[in-house]
Amino acid sequence: MRYFIFLLMVLLNFTACASDFHTNSTESRAVKVKTNTAQEQRVALVIGNNDYQGVLSKLSNPVNDARAIKDMLEQRGFRVIYNENGTKRGMKKSLDEFYTSISRGGVGMFYFSGHGIEVDGQNYLIPVDAKIDAKSDTEYEAIALNRITKRMQNIGNRLNIVVLDACRNDPFSRSLGKGGLAKVEPIGMFVSYSTGAGSVASDGRAGGHGLFTESLIKYMGQPLDLRDVFQKTRKDVYVQSNQKQFPAIYDQTINGRFYFTPPSGETAQITQSKQEQQVVIRTPQPRQEQPRYQETRRDEPIDISPYPINRIPRKRTFVKEEEPEKYEHPPEDYSSVVGYD
Repeated sequence: MRYFIFLLMVLLNFTACASDFHTNSTESRAVKVKTNTAQEQRVALVIGNNDYQGVLSKLSNPVNDARAIKDMLEQRGFRVIYNENGTKRGMKKSLDEFYTSISRGGVGMFYFSGHGIEVDGQNYLIPVDAKIDAKSDTEYEAIALNRITKRMQNIGNRLNIVVLDACRNDPFSRSLGKGGLAKVEPIGMFVSYSTGAGSVASDGRAGGHGLFTESLIKYMGQPLDLRDVFQKTRKDVYVQSNQKQFPAIYDQTINGRFYFTPPSGETAQITQSKQEQQVVIRTPQPRQEQPRYQETRRDEPIDISPYPINRIPRKRTFVKEEEPEKYEHPPEDYSSVVGYD
């Protein structure tokens, strides 16, 4: 009897353990379930160069500007490749990493703050170790902007943004204030300079931010479309510089909108309503085919002629007979006839 009771207790304990094991395994499987939300990739390369050597003057704020842009972009979901006081070799290495990253698709952004020079219509970004004694050395010591934009363009991701706060005074220009970068319009990209083509930009107060980047950061943090961010930035810079600095915008984008700070809630509804008001989609109405022969009553004639039936003259049912013309002969004169009395 004791042996039977012992077996019964063992059997009950085994059943309870099996039940607990089944529950725990189910709960562990439930914990492992993850929800993957598809989000567009965002990659940025940010370079800020202060400590220039040689004939190029050292700058005050590009590194501060680059750090602020880096922090802003990371808060907005960008993976940032950062280079501070980049040498030519270091900048090329960062660019190669950037090209590889944006080849996976999504949005790519290139930001450079430092010295930029235009030579024979080509723009060059200057590394801190560039040995430029004459303007002709720029081609070999600096990095050509058109090579960067062409490489980004050929990768073919959805959107590429290029921002250059690099239009400082050209040390090789004949007079102060001359220089700046040349105009550029690569198809499928959004490009902005801190000032207009052929002009120069202010470096700002030491220890602070440049005028352009300071305004840009302010509007990047607001739920504005890409174009609105740079339009408002341009307006602020133009006003605060007493109309001396006017940022350039070259918008050649073709694939949709972009927000650094996506709109949400009521802002999203307002933005969507504005877009619906601005964009009017006209759908073509289906063409209604006219019947070849119109239905008519049996007592009406069917119009099969190319002319409207109401314009055909009525058929004459009565013709008035013409009266013969009356001919009156002149009186005959027989007095000249012989033998006529």
